[in-house]
Amino acid sequence: MFKRITALFKKAMPYVPFIVLTFTRVALAAPGGQPEFVSGAINLLNDATTWLLGIIPAASGAAIGYHALMKQMSDGDPATAAAHNRAMRNVLIGGAIGESAVGITKAFLAYFQ
Repeated sequence: MFKRITALFKKAMPYVPFIVLTFTRVALAAPGGQPEFVSGAINLLNDATTWLLGIIPAASGAAIGYHALMKQMSDGDPATAAAHNRAMRNVLIGGAIGESAVGITKAFLAYFQ
């Protein structure tokens, strides 16, 4: 299968420069400032990250509360308690990673403001 794919690529390679040169268009000089599309995308990402900064801790807290309740209702079964402890730890780690990722994204977007 790999040999067939490499053979196909070898046959297609002479046509790649022609396709690239034919179908690319010369970009006209753009006016100063950010394009409307870029500023709209930045605003969208800022709004989304603001919402995520509130939703991630709330969802993590709800998930930890659920697992704590299930652990308490397990009637002392050590295997179930260990599974819920592991799930709570995973939720905490996932929430921390999510908050960190959103915070880094927010800091990156602040550069463009």
